[in-house]
Amino acid sequence: MGVNTPLRDARPLPAQLADRLRQRIAEGHWEPGHRIPSEQELAAEYGVSRPTVRSAVARLVDGGMLRVRHGAGTFVTSHQGGIQAGLQELRSTTRIIAEQGYSCEVVYRSREVRPATAEEAERFEGAPGMPVIAIERCFLADDDVVAFEHDLIDAAILPEGVDPAGITGSVFEFMEPLGLLPVQAVAHVHAVYDESVGWGERRPQRPLYVCLDQVQYLSDGRPVSWSQAFFVEDKVEFTLVRTR
Repeated sequence: MGVNTPLRDARPLPAQLADRLRQRIAEGHWEPGHRIPSEQELAAEYGVSRPTVRSAVARLVDGGMLRVRHGAGTFVTSHQGGIQAGLQELRSTTRIIAEQGYSCEVVYRSREVRPATAEEAERFEGAPGMPVIAIERCFLADDDVVAFEHDLIDAAILPEGVDPAGITGSVFEFMEPLGLLPVQAVAHVHAVYDESVGWGERRPQRPLYVCLDQVQYLSDGRPVSWSQAFFVEDKVEFTLVRTR
């Protein structure tokens, strides 16, 4: 996709433009420390308004990819390498990996419909035994394992006859055509040292993970899914921008 290709998909323009700018940074169009073009220049380049540019840039600032220096401009941040992810935006792991220039592969260990345990049902504000789709998978970036993930989806919310085997990539991309794309998540982040997490010969020898434990909600407030993502600690860098 070219730099000047029009923004044409169904998402809001700031989200589309933010993705385009992420791609340019990932491809090295702007190196760390480089000042990106001004709001006016980007607005003219992409045929959008300056508020759209401002909103798109703010997303990348929140994600730690850009930093605003007042009076000087907006600059690409320096980091230690690996995958960068902001904690503010609710985005799929597959999209985060692919947008940063890596080849992303999702390997599924299991996909099944089963009754929820009492703890699991509590996350969905439901009763023990409620049907859930349980998924266990790992994510590879350029053939290197960067995360293991356990996902649960409220099966009762899904249309009748939905087959878990149809989930082959991003869970969000699977749910969006069904009108069930989460719009909000409540997340907890903590470090985990757990010998039981992960599997296979690609599993890290030093199993220290950053666990992102979150419940995803629909626009009407219903919990639709619960995920526990275990990111290999030296492969993924999370950023949270704090201001006074």
